[in-house]
Amino acid sequence: MYRYRCTQCRTTSLPVHTRSALAQERHSHRVLKHGGHIPDGEQIIEPKRFNFFDLPREQQIAGSLMIAAILVAFLFRVL
Repeated sequence: MYRYRCTQCRTTSLPVHTRSALAQERHSHRVLKHGGHIPDGEQIIEPKRFNFFDLPREQQIAGSLMIAAILVAFLFRVL
């Protein structure tokens, strides 16, 4: 989920799910609050990238076992 941050106004938008919705949020803020100008220090807040090692150990183990089971089932069917 993306958010738009204007450091001039000290406001942050509600989260949006797409880049196009983020662009619309940014454009609307610029027009309504800054006369269409780009405020200094504006920021786009993006979600952190997924990292397998940030998951709890139980989820890492369960996910690894599920992938291994799917691979074994696939190989068993092919061979």
